Amino acid sequence: MSTALRTFIIDDEAPARRELRYLLEQIATVEVVGEAANGSTALKGLRETKPNLVFLDIQMPGLSGLELAQFLCELPERPLLVFATAFDEYALQAFEVDAIDYLCKPFTLERVAKAVAKAAKALSPTVAPPVPEARQPLEACRKIILYRGETIVPTAAERIIFARAEEGEVLVHAVDGRYRTRCALNELEQKLAAAGFVRTHRSFLVNINHVREVIPWFNGSYKLIMDDRERSEVPVSRYNVKDLKRHFDL
Repeated sequence: MSTALRTFIIDDEAPARRELRYLLEQIATVEVVGEAANGSTALKGLRETKPNLVFLDIQMPGLSGLELAQFLCELPERPLLVFATAFDEYALQAFEVDAIDYLCKPFTLERVAKAVAKAAKALSPTVAPPVPEARQPLEACRKIILYRGETIVPTAAERIIFARAEEGEVLVHAVDGRYRTRCALNELEQKLAAAGFVRTHRSFLVNINHVREVIPWFNGSYKLIMDDRERSEVPVSRYNVKDLKRHFDL
C-alpha cells in the first residue's frame, strides 16, 4: 500500500476510535498506521509512524486536540488534519489551524470518505507524505473567516478591498459588502501579507489590487481611492508612505 494515505487516529474514547478505524479500513486508499487516546501518547506515535493524514478529536484530557494541532502546524512536514468530534462549536478554531475538514459524530462512511478524498486531492499529484511544496497551493488559497451577524463567511483574500479598525473592532470591506472579523488588524495583516495587502495607516489595511487612484495629500501623506461602489477613501500616513511607494514603484 505504498500509495495509501497513512492515517493516524487520535480520540480519548475507545469506541469512537474503533468506529473510525472500521470506516477508514473500508476505504481502499487508506492505511491506518496507528491510534492514540491522548495528545501526549499521540506525539510519540506520530513521530514513529509519520502519517500524512490525522483524524483528531478536540476535547481530550491533558493536551487538547486544538493545542495538538497548533503544535503539528509548526512541523516542517506536517500531516493534514481532519477534526472528528462530537462538538460543532469548534469549527472556526479548527480551520484557523488549517484543518481540511471537520466531522461531527456519529460518523458515516460517506462523510469519512469525503474527508479522505479532500486529503488525497490536497496531496496530489504526489502520494508521498506532505512537503512544503505540496502544501503551498493550500496556503495560497486559504480563506479568511469573516462574520455577517452570527453567520460565518469564509472569504478569499482577493475579494477583500480593505479593512479598518474602528471603536475596538475590525470591519472588513469586501466586494459584496461589509463584514466583521475577530482578528486584530495586526493579525489580519500577517495573514494577508502574501496576498498583496499593505498597512497604510495604523487603522487601515488595504488590498493594493483594489486601489483605483493614489492622490498626493498634505505634509507628504497620500489618499487612496478604492474601487468599491462607494469609491471609499483610505488615508496613507507619512509613516506608511514608504511601503506604498515600494508597491506602486512611485
